[in-house]
Amino acid sequence: MELLDSSTEEGDSSDEEENDTCLAVIASIEIEKHPRQVGYLNVISLYSDNDFYRHFRITRTTFLYVLCYLQDENFRSDIAFHGGCYPMTIAEVLFISLQYLGNQGAIRLLADKFNRTESSIWKAIGDFCHFMFGKQSDFIKWPTTQEIRAVSRKFLQKAMFPGVVCALDGSHIPFHPKSPNKTPYRNYKKFHSFNVMAAALPNRSFCYVFCGFPGSVHDSTVFQNCSLFQKLDTRCHDLFDPRKYHIIADSAFPLKEWLITPYKKSDAQPLSPAKKLFNRKLSSTRMVIELIFGDLKNRFKRCTDVNTSIDRGVQIVVTCCVLHNICIQQGDLFYGGNINPNDLHCNVNPNNPQNVVNRAAERKRQLICDSLQTRRPVIAFRRRHV
Repeated sequence: MELLDSSTEEGDSSDEEENDTCLAVIASIEIEKHPRQVGYLNVISLYSDNDFYRHFRITRTTFLYVLCYLQDENFRSDIAFHGGCYPMTIAEVLFISLQYLGNQGAIRLLADKFNRTESSIWKAIGDFCHFMFGKQSDFIKWPTTQEIRAVSRKFLQKAMFPGVVCALDGSHIPFHPKSPNKTPYRNYKKFHSFNVMAAALPNRSFCYVFCGFPGSVHDSTVFQNCSLFQKLDTRCHDLFDPRKYHIIADSAFPLKEWLITPYKKSDAQPLSPAKKLFNRKLSSTRMVIELIFGDLKNRFKRCTDVNTSIDRGVQIVVTCCVLHNICIQQGDLFYGGNINPNDLHCNVNPNNPQNVVNRAAERKRQLICDSLQTRRPVIAFRRRHV
């Protein structure tokens, strides 16, 4: 018993020595401090309207509109203060998110500017983008049956191309996927990207956005896998009358009664002057979708290079599209910038898969082509019953 007691006492003393040693080591470690700027939120109030726009890429009026929307929708209403640093206000989260989306600066720079930790900055941006992604249907809306007639008239004013509901195209968002999933995202131009498929209205706002397919996938394949295609192919009359109206797109997309594309060039059979005129007018009308991608990437520079996970990247791009529509709605127009047309990365896949010939769609296209020659308004297309 004496031997047992002595061994127990020796064990207890060694444990105490180890604990004392650990405490001494911990006490000797100095907590690393990161000096940061203080009072930047007060500096923002001193910005001129021009400086405010340069930093946050939207006007003060648009900022207040988004802020009120977030407050009305109870954004971050579940955040509670349990001690430590005070939680961010909704305005601060919005300031941080707008600076992140509008520029290509690092999270570290935002943490230094707003006097927050990098993890707090990243969480605030994630919360904002996740919330706006879930609210996209409030701002990205397909035109109603009553609105389609007015939309078609506005498209008609561009190049006298009749019956247009919207212009459709895809653009590639440069992206940095992690191994081993890089191959699907490597596109024809030898960089990694994911696809954003969108439809544009004549006022350069989005009426449909579908995002996330790998960059190696052709525009036509992306479109055929989106919800808009499924609706148009099965219940087109719920959206518009395909005899009178249609979407326009480039030759990468399949020709349908409700989707009109240009005549394709062929070495064996050159295009007639009438078909060249048709293609020119369709291209001029369709240019709005190219312009809207330019507006998006000029205003929100984050869309020119996304370095996150694919899920977060999709939320970022869709959030930028939502904010773009809010800006259009508020009259906060941005038709400037010096982005290179090649950086839009539209139609980067040259090989178009063979599509089944749609005779009804070809007859409708020919009817529109003939009407452009005679300058007569196009009549409703009637299907030929066999």
